[in-house]
Amino acid sequence: MDRKVFKLPFTRVAIQDWQCPTCQKGLLRIKEGTFFSEETSLSKKAHDHEAWDPDWISSVYSCLLECSNNSCKETVSNIGKGFVDWDIEHDEHGYPEQVYGDFFKPLFFHPHLKLISVPENTPDEVKKKLNDSFQLFFSSPSAASNHVRAAIESLLNNLNVNRYRVSNGKRRLINLHQRIDLLPAKYAELKDLLIAVKWLGNAGSHSGKELTADDVMDAYEIMEHILSEIYENKSTKLKALAKKVNKAKGPKS
Repeated sequence: MDRKVFKLPFTRVAIQDWQCPTCQKGLLRIKEGTFFSEETSLSKKAHDHEAWDPDWISSVYSCLLECSNNSCKETVSNIGKGFVDWDIEHDEHGYPEQVYGDFFKPLFFHPHLKLISVPENTPDEVKKKLNDSFQLFFSSPSAASNHVRAAIESLLNNLNVNRYRVSNGKRRLINLHQRIDLLPAKYAELKDLLIAVKWLGNAGSHSGKELTADDVMDAYEIMEHILSEIYENKSTKLKALAKKVNKAKGPKS
């Protein structure tokens, strides 16, 4: 995963290399004549302030994106927010100079982007939870992380890990951590990875602090590895990352 693609803002002339969510081969590019932006009402009012500076400007934008793959040409709608910051341009003599420029950060895509590779044999319910997460990644990292945690619950269901135990004649739910411990021996090496995703999901639900994009991408990368191990039998490891998350019992930061 190239994290910069999903974290850095873009400009009208330099968009990030977002992969088409339909063919997953072409790159999305702004469709000519579809980009619109408007300064927010609060931002416009701020112009009257004696200390006003261009970097106070905030805006909203919308556009259509088109896949560069000629055999696909999918159209993706995109909305987000804009701001003004310093940029580097070259003057008529080719010398760099600092100027203010317009930058934009996405909040929603439809159809949503696919942030990791999910094996074809992955159970549909797990795919659904991950897709729910991808939809929310740009607007609410915490909510996105919580959906990855839900994907683990669905994964354990598919692996026939017990959801309940009988105690004193009563049927009681088994918590996620305990369910992970009940994984069959052949998945023993995945337990630390699953627990790491659990901690990140917990932080998204209960910490009271919004997770960062990097926190969620930690969960994505670990989840991608878990699914590859189970459904593609790949051997790459993310034990170091899982160890850091487990030690912190949440985001490694």
